[in-house]
Amino acid sequence: MSSKTDPSRPTGASIVDYDITTRTRTIAEWVEDTGHLRNQTSIIVSDSSNLHQSTQGLHNQALIKLHRTKGSELAKEPLIKLLEGLNSLGFSWQDIARISGVSVPALRKWRHGYSATGANRQRVAMVVAFCRIAEETYLIEDVAGWLETPLHPSAPITGLDLMAEQRFDLALELAGTWMQDPESVLDRFEPGWKEKYASQVEVFVAPDGLPGLRLT
Repeated sequence: MSSKTDPSRPTGASIVDYDITTRTRTIAEWVEDTGHLRNQTSIIVSDSSNLHQSTQGLHNQALIKLHRTKGSELAKEPLIKLLEGLNSLGFSWQDIARISGVSVPALRKWRHGYSATGANRQRVAMVVAFCRIAEETYLIEDVAGWLETPLHPSAPITGLDLMAEQRFDLALELAGTWMQDPESVLDRFEPGWKEKYASQVEVFVAPDGLPGLRLT
């Protein structure tokens, strides 16, 4: 019985030697191919990340422009109408005065018909414009309640604090960006907030098995 010779098999190599050599070469090529694929994927991920940052920046710029445009239009309306609109949304008069940058007595005068400076009227209009965008564009039903909520469990900073400092850009990011990380907003609003508001007390388990508190 004659045997056929495999032309691709090295002369003098046994079947066992040939299989091992072939398998080793195939694995090496596979490692090289997957390494190349990994490098290409890294490039794609990096490009995607850069594209995401660019589009995020464009989106934020568009939000700021929309807010500014709405604010300019609303500034044409009677001031008392703007103030009553904010109060009807659930804002207290004290909060309205704070985010408008005026005292409560000054706000009370406006409510009774006294005139306000153009700058103050514009500030009130910008607050109303923000609420309109949050309601109409991003479907936040309770804007006042949302703005009173701390942005992070470890810090008492709220959306009202952002608006009181005229950081509407950061508040708009939170309202208009899905899954916006509040920590990145806090880092830009108050650098070092983590250290400033770090708890000085920690919970521990006492020898009796009950929880206790102690200074860190």
